[in-house]
Amino acid sequence: MPDVTLTSSLFGVVGGFASADVLDAVQAPAGVRACRIASDEIAFVCPPEATSAVLDAVAPQIERGDSDGFALDLSDGWTGFTLEGDVVRAFSYLSELELPEPGAFVQGDVLRVPVRVLARKGEIDLLVPSPWGTYLHDEMRFALRALNVQDESGVA
Repeated sequence: MPDVTLTSSLFGVVGGFASADVLDAVQAPAGVRACRIASDEIAFVCPPEATSAVLDAVAPQIERGDSDGFALDLSDGWTGFTLEGDVVRAFSYLSELELPEPGAFVQGDVLRVPVRVLARKGEIDLLVPSPWGTYLHDEMRFALRALNVQDESGVA
């Protein structure tokens, strides 16, 4: 039995850009993870098939509240991985960041790469800018070599 399983994951990512008070008021559809990136930026992470619906739901809210605000589909700019199993131990090999509680997220340095880390019970999702995807995969495999890793990512 592996300590941790590594898989590739697809995510929809909708970026919202507006004033802080407008973003604070945006109501994301059920099941969508709203990740505040900065005072004027939020990322809505969802299943890829829900991306259009999420964009349709949040864009009007943003545009009504801020004449300069907008939302757009950023999914193509991100590569996703999921770690399942002993994620607390595995994450300690990957970053000095504190692993967030399930349902929360943190962004920062994971193996010298800017990553968004979204926690779920027994799993963590890692979203990395797409140009860094293969690099992060290879670095994770190396960093986790002390663990029994089952790599189902399909990344060669």
